[in-house]
Amino acid sequence: MSINMDQKQKRKEQIFEAALQCFNETGFDKTNSETIAARAQMSKGGLFHYFKSKKQLFLELFQYRVNKYFEQMKSCLNAHDSADVRLRKLVTEAGKFLKKDEQFYKFCIEFLSMGVRDVEIRDIMTDFYKSSVATFKNIIEDGVISGSFEQDIDVEKTARVFYLLVMGVFFTYFSINVDFDIFEQQDFQTNRIINSMKKQQN
Repeated sequence: MSINMDQKQKRKEQIFEAALQCFNETGFDKTNSETIAARAQMSKGGLFHYFKSKKQLFLELFQYRVNKYFEQMKSCLNAHDSADVRLRKLVTEAGKFLKKDEQFYKFCIEFLSMGVRDVEIRDIMTDFYKSSVATFKNIIEDGVISGSFEQDIDVEKTARVFYLLVMGVFFTYFSINVDFDIFEQQDFQTNRIINSMKKQQN
């Protein structure tokens, strides 16, 4: 990567961080480009050099951070671990990222809610769903092939169960005042699901 490309990427990351703060403070509709530019310490014209509109910035911010999320999730998995260990680690790490990057996940709440009326956002979220399910599905298939999991498991539906578990924790964490340890509950449910998948010893 050239120095100019490297500098451009760093500048975009600075804009993403500034935009994240602004969107979380006032929401998408009430945030204007001037405010984001000022927070990023640049002119409005400079901002539009990188992004054609506030909407494009909003969408690319989500996609950039989600791509980083998937990269980090994959880096925490060891291909030599058993399928059940990798599934537990994937769910646990998702919870850790939730606590570590609360500002981005708060941003995601608005992003998701806008998908109810915005087809473009809904399409992006559908891609996220498909990528998430595919990640779980690949691990479950490994478990079936290795003999760790029952052969008659519906891999697709089981992968969706894990996706819904992670998303359920995400929404609950930000939407209600829970009177229990939500991540302990997440581990409990994960273990119940995995134990039901394991091949029974005769």
